[in-house]
Amino acid sequence: MNAMTPQNLFVVVVGLCLMNGLVSPVLPVMMALHPVWLPEMLPPTNEIVFYGASLMVSTGTLLLAGLPAALLERLGAGLTQAMLAWAAGAGLLLLLGLA
Repeated sequence: MNAMTPQNLFVVVVGLCLMNGLVSPVLPVMMALHPVWLPEMLPPTNEIVFYGASLMVSTGTLLLAGLPAALLERLGAGLTQAMLAWAAGAGLLLLLGLA
């Protein structure tokens, strides 16, 4: 049984992106911009602002790390190779956030 299925790799990618949403240097910027993206119906408490900013950074990481994978798949690489590129991109962005 192969443990590196595309489904398992996607779980790894999402986990890396969620971790990057907590440690990225973009997080304080997104928190400072909360009046722009936070709906008026939510109170701007620290917890809500942090959670929302973290989710936005995580989503941005998911999209940005997926660009090389989409290009590889478009150029004819297989799904597993594209998912490995996606995981590598998410890992690289996480490492940049930890540095």
